[in-house]
Amino acid sequence: MISVTCAVIRNEEKEILVVQRGEATDHPFKWEFPGGKLAPEETEEECVIREVEEELAMKIVICGKLATVDHDYGHKQIRLIPFICDTPNELPFLSEHIAYKWVEEKDLMTLDFSEADIFVAISYLGRIKNDS
Repeated sequence: MISVTCAVIRNEEKEILVVQRGEATDHPFKWEFPGGKLAPEETEEECVIREVEEELAMKIVICGKLATVDHDYGHKQIRLIPFICDTPNELPFLSEHIAYKWVEEKDLMTLDFSEADIFVAISYLGRIKNDS
């Protein structure tokens, strides 16, 4: 089981940042929430902050945590640890992904997400509905 963090990043308009994987990845052209593998001796919070900085050159503030998602892709099993984050930045600098977009919450489920990220999106939408 590979532990991976991801960030559901909101901007001031409450849009969500999603990024698209490239062709030469294990989930070609799928959309996902940015993040990456937990390093040894690293906390989950340190990991998500580091990964977003490395992948997008963005600063984030962690505002909450969603339920962990365990998912079996067949060739690998991941434990996806999602965080709700805010950012003052509007323009990510892509170093690993081929595209990004800011999506309104109501449009989140229209994206072609990687399978584990679908559960993160559902969890996030459930959280904001309960907070309303």
